[in-house]
Amino acid sequence: MKILNKLRYILYCRKSTDTEDRQIQSIEDQENELNRLVKLQNLNVVKIFRESKSAKRPGRPDFNEMMAMIQCGQADGIIVWKLNRLARNPIDGGQIQWFLQQNIIKSIITPSREYLPTDNVLMMAVELGVANQFILDLSKDVKRGLDSKVEKGWRPGKATLGYLNDKAGDKGNKRIFKDPERFDIVKKMWELLLSGNNSVSQIVKIVTDEKGLRTIPKKNSTDNRLSLSGAYRMFTNPFYYGWFSWNGEIHRGNHDPMITVEEFDRAQQILGKKGRPRPKNKRLPFNGVIVCSECGGMITSEEKSKKIKSTGEIHYYLYHHCSKRKKDKICHQQSIRHEELKTQIEKYLEKITISEQLLDWALEVLRSNSKIEEANRDKILKNQRKNYDDVLKRIDNLIHLYISPDNADKGLLSEDEYKAQKNALMKEKTLTDSEMQKLSERVNEWMDLTEQTFRFATYAKCWFYEGDFERKTQILQALGQNFILKDGKLDISLRNPLLVIKKGLEKQPLKMFRLEPTLLQEYAHKNGKNSRLATAFSQWSG
Repeated sequence: MKILNKLRYILYCRKSTDTEDRQIQSIEDQENELNRLVKLQNLNVVKIFRESKSAKRPGRPDFNEMMAMIQCGQADGIIVWKLNRLARNPIDGGQIQWFLQQNIIKSIITPSREYLPTDNVLMMAVELGVANQFILDLSKDVKRGLDSKVEKGWRPGKATLGYLNDKAGDKGNKRIFKDPERFDIVKKMWELLLSGNNSVSQIVKIVTDEKGLRTIPKKNSTDNRLSLSGAYRMFTNPFYYGWFSWNGEIHRGNHDPMITVEEFDRAQQILGKKGRPRPKNKRLPFNGVIVCSECGGMITSEEKSKKIKSTGEIHYYLYHHCSKRKKDKICHQQSIRHEELKTQIEKYLEKITISEQLLDWALEVLRSNSKIEEANRDKILKNQRKNYDDVLKRIDNLIHLYISPDNADKGLLSEDEYKAQKNALMKEKTLTDSEMQKLSERVNEWMDLTEQTFRFATYAKCWFYEGDFERKTQILQALGQNFILKDGKLDISLRNPLLVIKKGLEKQPLKMFRLEPTLLQEYAHKNGKNSRLATAFSQWSG
């Protein structure tokens, strides 16, 4: 007892809010019990540490300070309620054991026993190991329980704003319900955002000042007003349309959704990159499609208005001009009126436009060629199937040779040779199978794409004339690529299939019949399907 009185002790109390410490006495209770022990044994306490932090990972500030004091000779021993208060991880536990073995720590006292440098190290190692294993088992059990909850469609953790956790349900099967106080107000926030007329900050102000929305306050916090960042997190949370994110994956939830998937997607578009509602201006044509030849900037559209003084009427004019956003280049290109640009596009469409009768004839010839293609495909498929079966047979023979008793010593076929040959055969098998798959799909794809091209050539001009600005832009993009505007003139590189049609229409005899259905029929009847007209169609089919 006299020896103990000469030692300088640190009294260490710890309790965290984690599940591991749910049944552990509070720091105050630990300290009271340890103080009784101090008085009973007349111990010399030089410092008290009270730490509210988990010990399952290294890095506790108070624990590290305590160990530094002992290492520097400012203290000799530790008084603690249980060893698991000191460490629940192998690093801190190892440090405690090492200091004790090296007589740096001269005594560790708990209410049940004392640990000395001369003790059998096995007893302390077992006790600290049990504390560490408890954490490992607890972590596995918690993870298993959370995964089970996720599989059942319930998001673990605190419910999002507008919903409440089920506190009365069975453990592992607690549901999430609508918050009767907040659900309708939060839904109103989504409606305000989807209207496109309110910024997020305006929405927050409306629901907090006018609707009285308050969040569920956090522990030890009195501020329960919805923050702007909290609103942004809410508007990007898939939970509100019936799904939830967990460990980087999206899962379908069983809770009642507040909005639809379509509404959520539209909300993300409204938020945009800067999280601001997008303006509800009329979408103008050809923006971001045509490039300025001089500076390489994009051609943009701009609508202007002019009031006629004599009548008071307002006339609207649409122009296209270079955005001139490349500051390092000077651009002298002038604007062009929409009517002029539209006329130039229509002229390009005119060059590839064919009549409906010509379309019917073209498709008839194409379908005839398709039958030939199918016949050729069947022959090729037969040969490919033969090659495929041959590869399978060679693989079987290779395996039989490798495992045969004659090759027990790997004299006929070594393991490296077997692996190399098998890998080569498996690669050949995969390639052959892929070629057969592509060949089976080629005819139908070829026919569908070609038919779509000819139908576009037939009706694109009409679609362009009758379509709105968005439709006009889509048709221009389908017409070609590399759209260059120079000195008010638009240059388009037609897509290859349409370029073939354009060149075909420039040749005789199609040139005179391209838009004359009656002459086309007469010519076809007179010359038959083997005429130069049919030959031109045959060239198109390629």
